[in-house]
Amino acid sequence: FTTLRLRTYLQPYQQEEYDSPRLLKWWMEKRAFDRYATLGLFIALPFGLIQPEAPLLTAALWFIYRARQEPDPTVTGKKTLNLTPRATQIWLLASLMAATATGLIAVLPYVLPSLPYAAMLQVALAIALVQALPFALITANLLLAPLRTLQNRRYLQQASSILGNLKPTTIGITGSFGKTSTKYILNHILGGQAPALATPGSVNTPLGIARVVREQLQPHHQYFLAEMGAYGPGSIARLCQLAPPSIACITAVGQAHYERFKSLETVARAKFEIADATLAAGGICILNADAIPDHLWQPRVQAAPQSYRLVTARKEVLRETDYYIESATQTSAGLSLTIHHNGTSTAFNAPVHGMVQAGNLAVAFAMATELGLTPKAIASAMATVKPAPYRLNVQQNGGQTILDDSYNANPTGFATALETLTLLAHAGAKPRRRVLVTPGMVELGTAHDAEHARLGTLAAQHADVVLAIGPSRIPTFIQSVSQTGGPQLHTFPSLAAARNWIQSHTLPDDVILIANDLPDRYESRWTL
Repeated sequence: FTTLRLRTYLQPYQQEEYDSPRLLKWWMEKRAFDRYATLGLFIALPFGLIQPEAPLLTAALWFIYRARQEPDPTVTGKKTLNLTPRATQIWLLASLMAATATGLIAVLPYVLPSLPYAAMLQVALAIALVQALPFALITANLLLAPLRTLQNRRYLQQASSILGNLKPTTIGITGSFGKTSTKYILNHILGGQAPALATPGSVNTPLGIARVVREQLQPHHQYFLAEMGAYGPGSIARLCQLAPPSIACITAVGQAHYERFKSLETVARAKFEIADATLAAGGICILNADAIPDHLWQPRVQAAPQSYRLVTARKEVLRETDYYIESATQTSAGLSLTIHHNGTSTAFNAPVHGMVQAGNLAVAFAMATELGLTPKAIASAMATVKPAPYRLNVQQNGGQTILDDSYNANPTGFATALETLTLLAHAGAKPRRRVLVTPGMVELGTAHDAEHARLGTLAAQHADVVLAIGPSRIPTFIQSVSQTGGPQLHTFPSLAAARNWIQSHTLPDDVILIANDLPDRYESRWTL
């Protein structure tokens, strides 16, 4: 039973990137304590008054029963447990620790034969063991840290050596949001001209990048696009040491992951580590100036004006070397942009949706231009670009239109998705019903309630039906939607429950926006 329960707790631990304080916070907030096994053990305790061995036998039978009821996290949940080498090592060591504790509990009467009510004490200790299993995982992770440090150092050295030998043009991409989409767009553009390799999905950590380099980078790759995530001050600086960028971009500085950084200034310092590393190596950094507060980028650009290129739709901040978005419009077919640079205007269409993508397209255009591609070649590639998975993908399901924006919504992206929902619903001769499905957002820190209140008001303007998942986590969103008296509001405990409603209640021509899809650790009730 304990080994199976350890895997159950290992699932959210892995989703929290093995961050022990965050696991404990989740454990307390979700009250993911054991209930059923502990209840059975409590029931077994009084039997010790009748027969000394009865509690232990009853407990053993109850553990066997509960073990058969324990779900397998490797096959259940929206994001299943991936038994990577690290996860397996933590699980095995924690299981060994739990087995040792179980053995000590089992031999207690033999070690202390004169101990009164020994069997009842055994059951009490078993209850404590079951409740303490998350701490076994945390302890195992701590004990394995030195070995993991040595392994990781070797992997990072191997990746650094490969990059040093093959010498591709390394492109660093970061931002509070938009970095994955920009990476996909730029990789599509560059890949049409020369072999390019990009880190897949949202892989943006040192070990993730190192693995891609070690397993996939080949001598024929001319470009290597590395998405770089900031999980704290110094994160991006370390990534730049692993994969030094020749050119870099910052797509945005905003409130995504605000919970970790506490202030926009701290977020900006973390993101601009990519600029510091790139400029130190003689490269340039491209900034989406309209997605970064002016006071956070202007002093840096003024200090090194030749090393930065701005992408902006504002003439008042435009410089001669910058990229000016002359126009950006959205239709049901996608986005149309005109970008002016170096005396030339280039117009192109891209089959991606959401006005927030205009900045990503423009940054990718600027990056490709700085890397030597012609405006004509870039515009041609834009016509066939595809959005990154789960980032406002437009899909047809019979007569229904599905906007899948289920990955890691942020306030800006959320608002853009709502605007796109209305655009597509009103694109035809007859307006269609707009359905919003959302659990809200995460990692907004102290801005959580205010942002959800604002977006609740916005949702009421752009949706006819709102399906809110996990209402207790987003009370201000629920309140804002309710106060307008506009859309129908339904609440659900999980996305699965909302999907059941969709299957039985939506109309054949509805436009449905899925705005964010939270991992199991946020959504599931975790009744153990």
